Amino acid sequence: MRISVNHKSKREFLKLSLIIAFCMLMSSVAPGQEQIRMAHPAPKGVLVFAGLELADGNRIDYYTVERSYDQRRWEIITEMRTPSGWDEFYAALRLWESDFGFQGQPAPYEIMEGWHRCMIVGVIDSMGYWASLTGIRLAAGLTFYDQSVQKGKSVWYRTKGMKNGKVTSEHNSLPVEWPVIPQFDPVTLSDRNVDKTLFYLKWQSQGSNPAPYFIIRYYEGDQLHDAEGTVASYRTGDITYYIFQDSTGQLTQNRQYFLNPADLYGNRAEATDIVLVSRTTSSPTFFSNMNVEADTTGYGIMLSWKLDNKDHLKGVGIYRSNSYDGEEYKLLATLPPADNSYMDRMVDPDRTYYYYLETISDQELTPQRSGIIFSSATDRLQPLFPAISRDEDVPGAVTIRVKATDLNLAGVKIYRSDGITPELWPITDILPLTDNVALYTDTSGILSGERSFLYAATAVNSSSVESILSDTLIIHPGIATIPPPPNTLSAIEEDNAVQLVWEDVRSRHMAVRGYRLYRRNIPDGRFTPLLPADSIITIPMFTDSAGQAGKSYEYAVETVDDLGGVSASMTAATLTLRPYRLPLPPAVWLTAGEGKVTVQWGEAADQPELILSLYRYQRGREPELLNKAGSKERIYVDADVKKGELWFYYTTFTDSEGNVSARSREAGIRVK
Repeated sequence: MRISVNHKSKREFLKLSLIIAFCMLMSSVAPGQEQIRMAHPAPKGVLVFAGLELADGNRIDYYTVERSYDQRRWEIITEMRTPSGWDEFYAALRLWESDFGFQGQPAPYEIMEGWHRCMIVGVIDSMGYWASLTGIRLAAGLTFYDQSVQKGKSVWYRTKGMKNGKVTSEHNSLPVEWPVIPQFDPVTLSDRNVDKTLFYLKWQSQGSNPAPYFIIRYYEGDQLHDAEGTVASYRTGDITYYIFQDSTGQLTQNRQYFLNPADLYGNRAEATDIVLVSRTTSSPTFFSNMNVEADTTGYGIMLSWKLDNKDHLKGVGIYRSNSYDGEEYKLLATLPPADNSYMDRMVDPDRTYYYYLETISDQELTPQRSGIIFSSATDRLQPLFPAISRDEDVPGAVTIRVKATDLNLAGVKIYRSDGITPELWPITDILPLTDNVALYTDTSGILSGERSFLYAATAVNSSSVESILSDTLIIHPGIATIPPPPNTLSAIEEDNAVQLVWEDVRSRHMAVRGYRLYRRNIPDGRFTPLLPADSIITIPMFTDSAGQAGKSYEYAVETVDDLGGVSASMTAATLTLRPYRLPLPPAVWLTAGEGKVTVQWGEAADQPELILSLYRYQRGREPELLNKAGSKERIYVDADVKKGELWFYYTTFTDSEGNVSARSREAGIRVK
């Protein structure tokens, strides 16, 4: 049975941790911010905080929670509402006890009083200090526990507060990746004691980043159990102590205890080394105050004891074994009865050794044996940092090669940045070495061809002492990028050409190299490039002068970036060109005399390639072609006319393809 300890210093420490985290969260949910820290990994998924106001129909009707893995495609994964009364709220709170009860919980009457205040005011912080508890926020419908999120992929969340069908508040989260292994000050065993009634374990960490919570577990045989007993923690200066105590009567066989540091949401950090605990013998013994601990200056295990009755003794024998009860205990040393300590230097690091002491009588009396004590030596020397390099990659991933050559190594750990900040985070457990080399293929969903990532590694010895970081490796993953296509494309006909203009997406994708344009005939044509395949248009506009009058075309544009990526889709626009029309020819003016008509016309500016055709007709008769003039001709004398009759003249243009323009303004004259 677990005994609850109301340890004052522990409570203050945990309370301070929760308040700091909650205040940071509250300050980050102000409207207007683009991305805020509102999503946090937890052991089973991601916790998403939506707001402070209760979704009870007063200020907020309900909250929606959306999820995206690329910030383009969003899916609504839940709608949250606040429970309608105390019974419903308390029942929801009880459901979350197994997941977040370790954060602590007030008495039911305290929760009831706080909840009634919240229902009156309409905000969760009326719960006071307890408003920061994850279980409270989940039960109140203000936080969602996303347990279907994909592992190892960056994910974004968006929450909206809804009232009468309208959005009253909206927040976007910073990217988060699940699961996460938190990092705290290293925790090591500092004290232990086993007697006939109780055993006591004490760990400690030193630094400014202690674990706010811890979990004690143990192996009994092959079975893993949560430990029952008394737990407590306190802090002195920069040292934090974690304590566990239980009854020796519970020890029916050997147990291997260890401590898991945990963060505010229950994510477990790397476990401590295993501590073996077994029942001591209850036979009479001359020995008391027995202690065993690793040498703090080098390899070795120090045994110490107090010999209560030295009369008729001529010595003390020290026996050692590599197993509690599976191997023979061999005599290690014989000491005079006046000695009360012994340093065993003939040990290997990180191996557990078992000892007992035995009296040597000067009167041939039966030897008296001590209880069994045990410890292991540790290699406290920090190993040299390893060498890191990039190995041959596999598609969609990065392969890292780490080489370490120091002694007593358990392996190496690899660290990586998020591609945005230079901060490095561990992405592996301890990787074993083969011929001093470890290969690791990083397939995380956070990798992208749009960013460069920092990698480094550390060496870890068998005593869990970690080296400093290696040299930093900068890697740009060889992953195809998918730049966004322009949102808009417009096509306008001007001066017998098509002017194309589209959105420049550089503001959304900094690595844009340019664009490719395509055109097809409507309705059955296929898209073909407007420029050669290796040509890139660097500005968001282009003039197509190759279209034919009267035909319909569809244009499409796609984005190309500096990383070899091409947008997954194209943006299109359609246009029908106006039918081809030649310019109007110049008007004619006429003079008559001596039975002839002189026809003159003006210059056709900028149209040297056109042929001017001169026509004559009389009312009721078909026009006849009199002459085809070049660009330099301006006059024609018509002598084939009859006096007294009325004649009309006009001109047209004809191009090289046989297209004929409209008629000029005609002129008439009666020949005298």
